[in-house]
Amino acid sequence: MAEMDQIDRQFSPYVLAIHTGTPVLFANNDSVAHQVYSFSPPKRFELALYHGRPREPVVFDRPGIVTVGCNIHDNMVGYLYVTDAPWFGTTGDDGVWTGRDLPAGEYELQVWTPLLPPHEWLHTQSIALGDQATRASFKLKRALRPEPVPIKDKRVRDY
Repeated sequence: MAEMDQIDRQFSPYVLAIHTGTPVLFANNDSVAHQVYSFSPPKRFELALYHGRPREPVVFDRPGIVTVGCNIHDNMVGYLYVTDAPWFGTTGDDGVWTGRDLPAGEYELQVWTPLLPPHEWLHTQSIALGDQATRASFKLKRALRPEPVPIKDKRVRDY
């Protein structure tokens, strides 16, 4: 099971990579209630307004990109990258992902980010792995947009 929390009126983590079939618990450790939903084709769902833990996790049984929002706070957005790939992950703050125990062979490496316009979200590169460490890097056509920042303005009405 994986978890996507809600803190300071934002989803945490902002991007969650999971394997197809993984249940995700949408905990709410925020000071306000949220109503989490998605209309994305891989998984459509809606969790009624709640605070704390929802009754059941949501199972993501189809691969694809799932955009998650809150019906109460329109600025809240998060993403799930649901994949059938046996090796996947998210990068650290330094933009690096390290694959461990990958067997030698030919692979297609994909990088996805919501911090680019949607038509530029996915980048693909072929890579050959041998017995030695291999590095791959991607050069993006433009700078990434900043990630959303928490809203801590007390003038925003709490629900």
